Amino acid sequence: MPPIVDSHLHIWSDDVDRYPRRDVPYPGSAELLLQYMDEAGVDHAVIVLPQYYQYDNRLLADTLRQHDDRFAGVGVIDPRGPKAADTLTQLVQEDGLGGVRLRGTIESGWFCQTDTDPLWQKAAQLNIPLCLLGSPEQIDLMRQMIERHPDTPVVIDHFAMIPASDGLDAPAFQTFLALARFPRVHIKLSGLHYWSSGHYPYETAQANLKAAVQAYGPQRILWGSDWPHILFGGGYIRNLNFVRRLEWLSEADKAQILGATAYRLWWSD
Repeated sequence: MPPIVDSHLHIWSDDVDRYPRRDVPYPGSAELLLQYMDEAGVDHAVIVLPQYYQYDNRLLADTLRQHDDRFAGVGVIDPRGPKAADTLTQLVQEDGLGGVRLRGTIESGWFCQTDTDPLWQKAAQLNIPLCLLGSPEQIDLMRQMIERHPDTPVVIDHFAMIPASDGLDAPAFQTFLALARFPRVHIKLSGLHYWSSGHYPYETAQANLKAAVQAYGPQRILWGSDWPHILFGGGYIRNLNFVRRLEWLSEADKAQILGATAYRLWWSD
């Protein structure tokens, strides 16, 4: 069986002298994360730098050095101009990061704009994914940049935050599905607590999930928990079991979504 990979979670350190950050709402250390992963039988995880560190990727890089057998990392940088391409190269080659996140919900002024072209080009050269966190209103910006850079690996976070309550015919969701025509675009089955009304087992998300699986195929979908935020919703193991209990997915499809897709992106040569 392929490994189980959590493609989206966050950590922060209690050592605020070494790793200054904004205040955090609850514990989220790498050591605590490993306890949850081991209890749930999760083999690997992709740590995404949380907003509390702004552009400081040091904790992420140090954690990867300490646990390179378990973690991959997605950092955050200022994506504008030629310098962004150099910064990405440094993070990949010197610090071992496996991508960067572009945060449209936080930095809307430069999300998926043409002055980020050098970053998109360098990501394609390095074969490093760009993870896009955007809102439904920004899905067309994602489309424009993906059309400009079809060779760049892309992972769209949290179903682009498109509310399931908007329905399958919502223009934003139809654009989201249409991006499947680009073979290097992937989507995370993550953040259900953001875009699916209600709680576990997220019954209102079922139609959107089925449509996404049909459009992208399980080989381009990645499960992600959004730990530790999920701990105050359905919990970590329930988040994993949500995919395991989707009766309309085959076991082979579940294996892709729960690990094989993410493993190919971040661990396979």
